[in-house]
Amino acid sequence: MMHNIIAVIIILCVVVFFRLYEPPQKETNAGVQTDTTTFVQKSDLAQNKIIEQERYAIDPNTAALDELLQAGFTRQQAFTCIKYRKSGGVFRYKDDISKLYTVSAEDYENLKAYIDLPAKSAQSAKNVNVATQKKSNKPEPKSYEKKTYETKQIVKQDLNTIDSVALTKIPFIGAFRTQKILETRKKWGGFYCISQLKSLYSFDSTACANVEKHCYINVANIQRVNLNTCTFKEIQNLPASSYYIAKNIFDYKKIVGTIQNVTELVKNNIVEREKFEVLKYYLRTE
Repeated sequence: MMHNIIAVIIILCVVVFFRLYEPPQKETNAGVQTDTTTFVQKSDLAQNKIIEQERYAIDPNTAALDELLQAGFTRQQAFTCIKYRKSGGVFRYKDDISKLYTVSAEDYENLKAYIDLPAKSAQSAKNVNVATQKKSNKPEPKSYEKKTYETKQIVKQDLNTIDSVALTKIPFIGAFRTQKILETRKKWGGFYCISQLKSLYSFDSTACANVEKHCYINVANIQRVNLNTCTFKEIQNLPASSYYIAKNIFDYKKIVGTIQNVTELVKNNIVEREKFEVLKYYLRTE
């Protein structure tokens, strides 16, 4: 029983000892860390001093990463410079280094002595001198006599007799519209006004205006249809005519035998006046 009590007391003493005891290890580690940091800082300062002494001028357009660092660029500035070159950027003057967003005005002042490029101001002055010299050597412009051109007078032709060659030469007419004019002129016998062309396929106001500029109308050259000897189809094909108008005329001819005057058609209500005002240019009785 006594032995057990002694054993418990010894165990409690050991536990209390380890609880209360604190070794002086922390202070030693801190001292070692401080000494190490101080050594590294001193080493960096020495290394920077060596780099400062070995800096030399470089061309930022061709310099490698280590050369840029040797010239005084920070690692970030060097990477930015190389990235700028890869994207197609070119440094032409010292001042162009300030284009890099990582290079401040203060950084540029520190770097410009180690950049092997001309100053922008000096190069600009040189370019101005060269431009001035070229300008002074430039020959005086020649003076030319102003020529006067006579306005070509247009000789108009009758649309009822003009040939295909002349029609084709009219602006905006060409071969296709020339063919349409000649086909319609043959079918109707001629034109009594230029505006009749508007009823033809592909003829717009511009084309009609150009025809009017180069042609005139002589109604005497219209090939008229003889009411007393013509066929039913000849009357039906005339402008403003139709199957019913041709039928009315032929029915009237059966009654009177011979039509003495074209005006009989409107007087006897064979043809409406509006239609007659067009047909009168294409009909005759002799």
